[in-house]
Amino acid sequence: MTRRGPSAGARRPSRARGRPTAGAAAQIDRDILEVARELFFVHGYARTSMAMIIEAAGVSKTTLYARYATKAELFRATVLLTIERIANGTLSTAESRTQDLVRGLEIFGCDALKISLSPLWSSYERLLFTEGPGFPELVDAVAERSDVGIQTVSRFIEACAARDGIPCRDPEGVAMVFIMALRGYYTAAMLRVRIPDSEECSAFVRRLVKTLVAGRYNW
Repeated sequence: MTRRGPSAGARRPSRARGRPTAGAAAQIDRDILEVARELFFVHGYARTSMAMIIEAAGVSKTTLYARYATKAELFRATVLLTIERIANGTLSTAESRTQDLVRGLEIFGCDALKISLSPLWSSYERLLFTEGPGFPELVDAVAERSDVGIQTVSRFIEACAARDGIPCRDPEGVAMVFIMALRGYYTAAMLRVRIPDSEECSAFVRRLVKTLVAGRYNW
């Protein structure tokens, strides 16, 4: 991987000695995660070392290892930070924005594709494709995002079932089918190296939701 980002080659200034305040400690943690994320993107998971992260973040070995005992744990934390930054606020809004099952799934699907095809998240997906087979912890870390989506959609389906008086025996199973279909769509887009525009994504989501909801009484 050769892409370089703004922080990839810059070492952050050394920090003052002594016990940091709570606010300073939180900032140190954010800095570590952001530096680590950029180094993973630039050099790949295997070629990024904890020593490189220590140097680039301007922290001590003790500071880093007190927070993250292994590189896998640190990588997982960078993924979760990204989910928090670009996903959680969007993926959890479907129920608050509509009580209609079809519209809620369409909102979620379009939001999820927009996030998945964004440069930040697609960088993680490329790491998975290029290095995932040799590093199962990468696969686990990226898979956590799918789990978040399945849980969110499952809760929304349960809420709609209760409101509409239409029982759903397996909301998690339906949610899994929905999320995996979305994942298949954006994975195919990445493999084609052509990012579909918002209209194409919306058209796919509408067709997916229409097909899925047609069998609602069998859920």
